Amino acid sequence: MSAPRGQRGRFYGVLRCVGLGLLALSAAVLANADPLAHCRVLEIAEGDNARDCFRGYLADPSPALRAEAAWALGDIRLANSLFRNAVQASPGEAALRVRWGELFLATYQVADAEVLFGEALAIDADNVAAKLGLARVALGRFEARAIGIVDNVLAGDPDNVEAKLLSARLALEVGDTEAARQSLQTPLAAEDVLLRLEAMALAAAIDHILGSMPSAWETKALEIHPGYGELFETVAHFYIITRRYREAIAQLERAVEIDPQLWSAHATLGINLLRVNRFDEGRRALAMAHDGDPYNVEVVNTLRLLDSLHGWDALADDDVILRIHPDESGALVGYVRALVTDAATTVGERYGFVPDYPVVVELYPRHQDFAVRTSGLPGIGVLGVAFGDVVLMDSPSARSVEEGFDWASALWHEVAHVVTLGATNNLVSRWFSEGVSVFEEWKTGPSRFRPVDTATGAARYRAVPGGVVEAHREGEMLPVAVLDEGFVRPRHPGQIMVSYNQAGLLCEFIAHAHGQAALSRILDAYRDGKDTVDALEAALQISHRAVDESFGTYLDDRFAGIDPAAFEAAMQEAADSASTGEWAAAAQAARRAVASYPNALGESSPYPLLAQAEARLGNRTAVVDALTTYWRAGGRSPGALVRLADGLDDAQRPEDALAVRRSLALTIPLAIETRMRLGDDLLADGKPREALQEYLAAKSLKPHDKADAHYRLARAYHRLNESEDARRHVLLALEIAPRYQDALSLLLEINQ
Repeated sequence: MSAPRGQRGRFYGVLRCVGLGLLALSAAVLANADPLAHCRVLEIAEGDNARDCFRGYLADPSPALRAEAAWALGDIRLANSLFRNAVQASPGEAALRVRWGELFLATYQVADAEVLFGEALAIDADNVAAKLGLARVALGRFEARAIGIVDNVLAGDPDNVEAKLLSARLALEVGDTEAARQSLQTPLAAEDVLLRLEAMALAAAIDHILGSMPSAWETKALEIHPGYGELFETVAHFYIITRRYREAIAQLERAVEIDPQLWSAHATLGINLLRVNRFDEGRRALAMAHDGDPYNVEVVNTLRLLDSLHGWDALADDDVILRIHPDESGALVGYVRALVTDAATTVGERYGFVPDYPVVVELYPRHQDFAVRTSGLPGIGVLGVAFGDVVLMDSPSARSVEEGFDWASALWHEVAHVVTLGATNNLVSRWFSEGVSVFEEWKTGPSRFRPVDTATGAARYRAVPGGVVEAHREGEMLPVAVLDEGFVRPRHPGQIMVSYNQAGLLCEFIAHAHGQAALSRILDAYRDGKDTVDALEAALQISHRAVDESFGTYLDDRFAGIDPAAFEAAMQEAADSASTGEWAAAAQAARRAVASYPNALGESSPYPLLAQAEARLGNRTAVVDALTTYWRAGGRSPGALVRLADGLDDAQRPEDALAVRRSLALTIPLAIETRMRLGDDLLADGKPREALQEYLAAKSLKPHDKADAHYRLARAYHRLNESEDARRHVLLALEIAPRYQDALSLLLEINQ
């Protein structure tokens, strides 16, 4: 097995290059201090002779040279062992740890690589290679610290070519093509030909980002190295992070065509074929990648995941293609289809693009499987992801609503992405697509605000986390021109969540100040190839800086009544009072919490605690009022909704109780009793067809009381005058429980 193409690193600064003229290459390579330089020259022109040359060094006294030879020959285990021996023999040699770290980085053991780069810096704090190693680690993880590391290297060595290449890559990942061009000036004239080729690949990527294709840099790079598949692999990377997967696939196909042994490109091709629902081709590409490079964990995990999907249900109609675990399909398929169809129509009509193709939805009961399916992209929200018309999500069993997972709203959010991506041919910026999805989740989604007058007043807006309020007041929100950076390379752990909410609030502001049509005009501008600044200014007829200023004023007004510090203090007092049974004090403190943050709906919402206190004080009407406000604002704690529905039943408000139980069933659709109870309410409300669907869903979840499940199905079928199905299910109930009196009475009624 040969080492992974694109991964056999350099020895103290030497890079391999295939297909380069020997005279041009030899001068560059032999000028370096690499004892294996002549082998690497042979590797470029004569593969078999090169392997013989490297084999000759396997008996060298130096473990470091033996490690390099083993690495070049693809024996990663031996190379690792020899690097360990070399480091043990020379523990104060920082360069050895750097090279060992690069071996780990090349074989996807990133954490180990990071440790070794850190150890090298502990020995030599100024070791540039170790710093750049850490920068590559951070780059691969989409961490903002990569920027600081690269800037630090350039501050000490302004002409460092590798640092400038990393700087260009970092700029391109957030769409700053001008900064990338500036960073590439020196690398494009580098003496090291492979570094120059890397610069050409990035320059070609700039042209692709700007729509200037074919790029002249492609021709120049291929004239130097006709087998340089990394050229198209690099271009594909920037298509991928901007969610243009079909364009990425085309580039990756070119990469593996001119370099069939570029295993990393085969792997990325396979992953992205899966993202556009080309499963058979994706599996073949991944299998080929694994045959050539078995160390790629992403490939191994994805192939295992594909194997596990064989037993899944695949259900298709004109609007939805659903892949779902068979244990959950009976309970979820109806809700998923209704949500996808409703979201595609509702959101699509608001933005002038209703998909005329089915939306593919995959629901994963295990979050680890969802993570494998979606790995390798920046800024992916933890709730789901949309690859054009393919939506992947955790199913309701993967995480609970108490963990912040409202799966129905998350699905609505992802289908909104299908609309914005489809409307712009995937040219929409990350922040705007996320912003529209968040805004529509608030405005039109299944947990959207429903106006209600209560003792606490009518809530004006859907809640945002307190951290977003603080970020605005402390000036930490990003200007709209660079808002994508908050998703792609966040500077602190909370910035992604702040950016999601900021994007949603910005779309809310634009709709408020300029009308809903303004959001559609922005989408049109993106579709025409404009960047964020030009799209905003064309659609709104004001500067992007004026947008930032007006948006800030809007948020000042929107957040005027919110006091996070007072909210936290009141919630703590309410919780302390409740723990000691001082319910009057708890209720009073909870009301203060409501006043300081009326729309707090998360885990620390004051409404359920206020309802609990009012219940202990015997104020049944106040309980219903508090929980109604919470529910109508979008609160979805199952315990709170159960209490509210029961309270509405007690208050003789069956229609309102039914509406709450609909929300509850949508929130926890895999809860058998919840689906059964909703079916009962629907049957009582004269909706036997809907009741039947709920009973069927509950039965698919394998309830313990099977006789009762069949009896309820029989009741629904009987109300629908479908006597044969009614008789069949009541007999099944009686077969399980022969003395089931209600079933006996129903059978008599059916026969009559």
